[in-house]
Amino acid sequence: MRVIVRLLMFLAGGTLAVALLILVAIHSNGSIETDAWIDRPPEDVWKVLTATSSYGSWNPMICRLSGDLRVGNKIEFVEGPSPSDGMVFHPTVLVAKPARELTWKGSVWVPGIFDGRHSFILEGKGSKTHFIQREEFSGLFAGRLTKGILVETSRQMAAMNLALKKRVESNNP
Repeated sequence: MRVIVRLLMFLAGGTLAVALLILVAIHSNGSIETDAWIDRPPEDVWKVLTATSSYGSWNPMICRLSGDLRVGNKIEFVEGPSPSDGMVFHPTVLVAKPARELTWKGSVWVPGIFDGRHSFILEGKGSKTHFIQREEFSGLFAGRLTKGILVETSRQMAAMNLALKKRVESNNP
């Protein structure tokens, strides 16, 4: 009986080691960046970007965002077409520089498994804004296992950029 238990423990340990080696071998962090030029100054873009209660009326990527956009605060957002059909995230705000940058970082399940650092960067160029949206994925399951997620997230970010541009440019300055 002891021999069987030892054999099973050896096989389980070996299987775990092989699984970890495979994860390490296929692991790589991933990042996405999309951008748009908006015909308004960064202050106007910032007003729309931080008016989170109206996200549901214009934002195709984040249908609901709540919480105080201050450094260190946890916020909640729902990514998807509607609050009942989307994924809920609870990231922490890392950077909140008015009319310049908003960055948060969150995790799926527990930190280190699949993490995302999302940034909105506003660069003023005269009366226009170069709006840059960046997502950096890290963690054990980031990289090659998530290529489909990278493609879909990039598509959603581009759609949000266009919607933000339309929203800001349609508002009176």
